[in-house]
Amino acid sequence: MYKRRTELLQEVVGMAAKRPDIMSVQTEAARDGNYTVDMLVVNLEPSGLSTSHSNKVRLLLDFGEHGREFISSEVGLRFLRTLTNDTAFEAAAGGARRAARLRRILDLCVFKILPMENARGRELVESGKLCERKNGRGVDTNRNWGVDWGVKEKDYDPNEEYPGTAPHSEPEVQIIMRQAKALKPHVWLNVHSGMYALFTPYDHKPYVPEGEAEQASLRIMRRINELSCQGKCVIGSGGKSVGYLAHGTATDYMYDVLKVPLAFTWEIYGDESAGFDDCFRMFNPVTRPLFEETVKSWVSALLQLVELLPTHPATAPLLKAAAADAAPAGAAPAVQRRQGLDAEEPRPGAEGQQLEEGKGASGQEGRADSEAAAAAAAAAAGPGAAGAKEGAVAEGQQQQQQQQGGTLPRPLRAHSSEGRLRDPQMPAQRLASTHWLVPAVVMAVALGGLVWGRQQHKAAG
Repeated sequence: MYKRRTELLQEVVGMAAKRPDIMSVQTEAARDGNYTVDMLVVNLEPSGLSTSHSNKVRLLLDFGEHGREFISSEVGLRFLRTLTNDTAFEAAAGGARRAARLRRILDLCVFKILPMENARGRELVESGKLCERKNGRGVDTNRNWGVDWGVKEKDYDPNEEYPGTAPHSEPEVQIIMRQAKALKPHVWLNVHSGMYALFTPYDHKPYVPEGEAEQASLRIMRRINELSCQGKCVIGSGGKSVGYLAHGTATDYMYDVLKVPLAFTWEIYGDESAGFDDCFRMFNPVTRPLFEETVKSWVSALLQLVELLPTHPATAPLLKAAAADAAPAGAAPAVQRRQGLDAEEPRPGAEGQQLEEGKGASGQEGRADSEAAAAAAAAAAGPGAAGAKEGAVAEGQQQQQQQQGGTLPRPLRAHSSEGRLRDPQMPAQRLASTHWLVPAVVMAVALGGLVWGRQQHKAAG
């Protein structure tokens, strides 16, 4: 089910050999002392490889930053298969019509994809150290970046998040830094497992930065949550939503220093029933059906991210042609388009299966058309017009939820952001797990009083 490190990377190289028109690979190397890293970097340009990307949306996607999170690299591998195989692409898109629309956007995009950032750490996991998250010499590369580097929380655990001897000391970080500075991406995405979440900056501060672009990013994450995460993903600042601050993360550096406008961390799987020491099961699906469901869902989410790029002010200007093409003449009125956006949508990539009773491929394409029309209308109206009220309402709902029920569903706090292990017996987590007791007791007392009153009324009558 899971490919070993060498098998996965060899398959990626093989894809590039079959599609040299749109895909190339190179191995980037970096060294610090005796520690050497070779990282496979994929260049993918769906309209054909070129040397100038200034007029395209540029995306830098990072998979497999932590060794034990096998499912991350599997999603990256499947995404590459999807983009390099026409049949797989149409199946993942859910039909020819949506596939054509996605291609029009993809033709205006260029990708750099890191299918397995932490190959040295992955090698340790494959040797039997199933709980290893750090790189080949014991550094958490997602704590090695320069924003707030080295700051340690009270519950800091060096076994999980040792940040290294200095910012950017690690060869893995140095390679990614070079790629990011050369590409100047509009989109950074770091894919992890350990829970279900769609995080935006910040990780080291307990809030989402203010701004029109930041609200647009949140709206995109909310839509992906509806379509691919079945509404169960935590959304917003990692520093606020997880319940602890993370310092020196890649996403915060991409956003704060390299000024990447769409910077995200996705957590794509977490088994809340796994024992604290059952690391592989905690971070990776262990049955074939669950594996396939997870991979398909998150490849679908990646396609949805692409499809929603015309709605973001940082990328909309480069996608005007695709956005205009996506909105057919005589598009449905705004109310109908809104209904199309709010309706539950079958997951693209069902490959002809009906995911819900009575919802087939034709219905899926119709809903996708409504979504595309609304996205194009939002882009045409200007970045400030789309969903400002919706964003404010959603933010209020999120704050209310956090006030009422803690920051995360209780079991997932043991897994936490970017796959960090948390002892499920920590006092703060035991406290968070009891937040439902007070309203439950009040309700029980009220119901008991109601039943007693009715009995008294009957007795009196």
